Amino acid sequence: MLAGSLLGVGMIAGIYLQPLVMRMVLELAGLDPVQSSAVTVPQQEESQPMPGAAASDVVALGRLVPNGGTLAVTLPNGAGDARIARLMVSEGERVEAGQTIAELDNMPALLAARASAGSNLAAQQAALEQVRASTLASLAEARANHAAAEATLTLANQELERQGKLAAGNSTTQVLFDQARANAVKARAELGRTAALVERYGGAETGNQSDILLAARNLDLARANLARADEDLAAARVVAPRAGIVLEIHTRVGGKPSAAGVVTIGDIAQMTAELEVYQADIKQVALGQITSMTAQALPAPLTGKVTRIGQIVGRQSVMSTEPAANADARVVRVTVTLDADSSARAGSYTNLEVIGRIGTKTE
Repeated sequence: MLAGSLLGVGMIAGIYLQPLVMRMVLELAGLDPVQSSAVTVPQQEESQPMPGAAASDVVALGRLVPNGGTLAVTLPNGAGDARIARLMVSEGERVEAGQTIAELDNMPALLAARASAGSNLAAQQAALEQVRASTLASLAEARANHAAAEATLTLANQELERQGKLAAGNSTTQVLFDQARANAVKARAELGRTAALVERYGGAETGNQSDILLAARNLDLARANLARADEDLAAARVVAPRAGIVLEIHTRVGGKPSAAGVVTIGDIAQMTAELEVYQADIKQVALGQITSMTAQALPAPLTGKVTRIGQIVGRQSVMSTEPAANADARVVRVTVTLDADSSARAGSYTNLEVIGRIGTKTE
């Protein structure tokens, strides 16, 4: 119990005597006890707004893209496992719509097939002309033979009639009468044969004749084969679907294009910025609002106007580098069309991430 009492007295004395002892120590050290007793707390630096920006402006992350976006040019349909045999463009080169970008290694075989189809077409065209000429000649010959057969039949009938009268008067023999009757039958048969030939070749003059129609159908088939060969040949060429600048080449000679395609093109003559505005801020955004964009890679801010506001709320794709950034934020995509000067400066920065500040006033 005595030890506990002494301990309590010591603690009370320490509380009251400690300041006096500390003051004596500071005086001996030559320090001001009043100034040394204050503790300095560092203040946090407040974030400074962008020069010339209003506090109500909407800030959003985004990226620079050509007008209409970028386009990955892939292999044509039917190319299969073909590889690049000849690359005909370079990065930074402008291409026009329909221009050949690359040729594939299946082109020699397809060229040979196309040449064969072309030769077959020429042969079928010649065959049609030959059949048409032959049929017209056959028609003329059949008509001449038919006319001769008609005359022969007329004479044969007349001779048969004469022999019949002579036989009735016993002025001729039975042999001559039978011969006249046989000649009439033969002449009638010849007339029927020539009539059939005239009918067979009768449509030659209008092209509606069986031999001509068959040759014409063979010609149509040859044309179809040539058209298919041309389509197959198109599968050996990679062409630009639209005009633009070759921004990146993904596959070189000898390589097999991947899902990224052969090249990526874009029309950098007019650059835009696609900003992702938080869904809570989109109500403040309107068409025509002046927007400025900054990035560490840009020597000066870019400017433009809001020209399109998306209609779909989606997930954010351009992420902030802050550890506490919301990776599942819901945003609306806003397109800003850059002015001429900014567009010219942004042409070399496709996909550059920027910080956009959308003004709340419109011109």
